[in-house]
Amino acid sequence: MKKSIISALVIVFVAVSCNQKNNNDKTSDSVKTDVAEQKYACPMHPEVQGKSTDKCSKCGMDLTEQVK
Repeated sequence: MKKSIISALVIVFVAVSCNQKNNNDKTSDSVKTDVAEQKYACPMHPEVQGKSTDKCSKCGMDLTEQVK
């Protein structure tokens, strides 16, 4: 009887810990896509848009202002 109770507890523990890991992976993926989808523009040339690490093709300034 003890072995069956301990086995059931181990199975429940493993199932819960695997489910929590999957939930954490999903939230970190959604945060990554939100950051990747953000676009920035040049302060001097708002028509030039890209990622935050890009530079303006016209003046070479960093893209800093978020595009809404």
